[in-house]
Amino acid sequence: MVLLGHSMGGRAALRAAEADGVRGAVALAPWCPPGEPVGRLRDRVLLVLHGSRDRVTDPGESAAYVSRARAAGARAGMLLLENGDHAMLRHHARWHRTATAAVAHLLAPEAAPCELFARAFAAEGPTVLRPAPPASSEAPLGPVREPGC
Repeated sequence: MVLLGHSMGGRAALRAAEADGVRGAVALAPWCPPGEPVGRLRDRVLLVLHGSRDRVTDPGESAAYVSRARAAGARAGMLLLENGDHAMLRHHARWHRTATAAVAHLLAPEAAPCELFARAFAAEGPTVLRPAPPASSEAPLGPVREPGC
């Protein structure tokens, strides 16, 4: 099972990730105050997505949480969506595509490999996800995937 939540729901997903049967959690713009417990997250997989322009919850606190979770033995990473905000309205398609790909990857990494998430798990700090350049009028139509997924 993989949990997903936004804001306070992101905090709840991260907190509940310690439960038996939970493989990991995807937290969207979570509230991760200093001192949020991470001690029971060993062997869990956590991915935090946060907007760089979030003024409701602090992306820096999310980055600090990811660092603490790693130190406790979790496989944790963070993606910082450039110019993303808390409500996930700016670049909403990117938020949804990335969250969907993250859940699929956490459920079955072999079936849904994603180089972007591998970079996030390996990076010291947040991996920045920049907006894609505008598509040309000659670009083929088809499903849109995040770079690296």
